[in-house]
Amino acid sequence: MNMGGITGLVAVILIFGMPVIIVGLIAYFRSRDRSELQKTLRMSIEKGQPLPAEFVESMQKAVPKAKNPMNDIRGGLVLIAVAAGLMVMDYMTHDYLLGHLAGVAAIPGFIGLALLLMGFIGMSSRKS
Repeated sequence: MNMGGITGLVAVILIFGMPVIIVGLIAYFRSRDRSELQKTLRMSIEKGQPLPAEFVESMQKAVPKAKNPMNDIRGGLVLIAVAAGLMVMDYMTHDYLLGHLAGVAAIPGFIGLALLLMGFIGMSSRKS
């Protein structure tokens, strides 16, 4: 039996399977915690017990905030800075600007440009 093929197969399964398993476990435990919290709330409301003020405040903090265009602009600037850093690193190691890492740097660069555009569009639509 060829053990090299089995080892490669197990390695590929672990490499691609572990992120799926980790995300699945996080989603499962988060869902379980929410259902336990809802069950506890339901029981306390049915019994007529008042909810503590700290609990209500913590529930309000847990609600996700609305999207802010400034978050898009900030994220876009960070990604453009990452792209610029990759370009500078490539220039320092190879002495030319559009070298080996230019294609890699283009990925966060263009995503950053898209986020900047979305942020500016969101800012202009919010003003009107």
